[in-house]
Amino acid sequence: MLKRLELVYIVTIFMFIITVVLVLYTMEREQEYKTHQNDIQKTVIEGAAYAINLQLENKRRHVHLFIDEYSKALSRLYNNPDDETTENSLRNRLQQRFTDFFTYTITDLDGVHQFLDIDSRVGNACQVDLDNFAKKIKNNQSGVRNAIFVHPQAFHYHYDIMVPMQVNTQNHGDNRKIFFASFYLNEITDILKTHEVPGQKLMLTRQSDPGLIEVTREGSRDKLSRNSRLSPEEILNISAHKNIPATDWRLISLQDKSYEQRYISKLWKEVVIILIIVGIALLLLIVILIKLTSRHRINHD
Repeated sequence: MLKRLELVYIVTIFMFIITVVLVLYTMEREQEYKTHQNDIQKTVIEGAAYAINLQLENKRRHVHLFIDEYSKALSRLYNNPDDETTENSLRNRLQQRFTDFFTYTITDLDGVHQFLDIDSRVGNACQVDLDNFAKKIKNNQSGVRNAIFVHPQAFHYHYDIMVPMQVNTQNHGDNRKIFFASFYLNEITDILKTHEVPGQKLMLTRQSDPGLIEVTREGSRDKLSRNSRLSPEEILNISAHKNIPATDWRLISLQDKSYEQRYISKLWKEVVIILIIVGIALLLLIVILIKLTSRHRINHD
């Protein structure tokens, strides 16, 4: 009987040691997973932010090149805003050069549009942004850029790029004008799609209003299948972020807690399964040893 009790003690201690080792090992794996996920999210944020910034810089550069290339046509259109042939020609060329092109206009330094029908395509947010940009040009600030953000407009959420330009005016007034172009968010959305990884949600939010979602992989905030503002819990779950230069955008990585919990639950399920298998194996071993011990005693008796 004593030998059986000793056997149970030995098996119990062995089972305890295995349990402790498995628990500690699983806790380490859980921490490694979280650290690895954080590293991935930071890397993804850096890559996606770089891609968005590069996209916008290229857009600005090509707008500058377009103005230089068609400066005569733009001057002609500014002096003759009813010239539909030139206006349509420039519009078609912009559509060919920019697949995400929405609309364009030319304004003076008071933010007054030369095209009379543009009001339906330039909303209040655009106008406020344009007025602020015009003031900077008036004050002769060099290297001026408008801070890009999403401008809401029915069915046409977009962002604007404004560039100072020179126009040969017929009335010999101030020849400094502003070229204003609007673009859809398709290319920005594609960048978020291609950089997003499982367990992570990439979003562009406002620097000036951190809780406001601007763009996700679904598109601009008018296309979201959720609330356009982050909840307090979601703000706490932001694991990494980076501001996009020359914009009012902040790229954030929002952790998918359900994805993380599923993985962690899987780890602990593995521990339970291993312990069950080891427990059954040890139980069988005890039974076999007890039977062998009993036979040995019978043979000696």
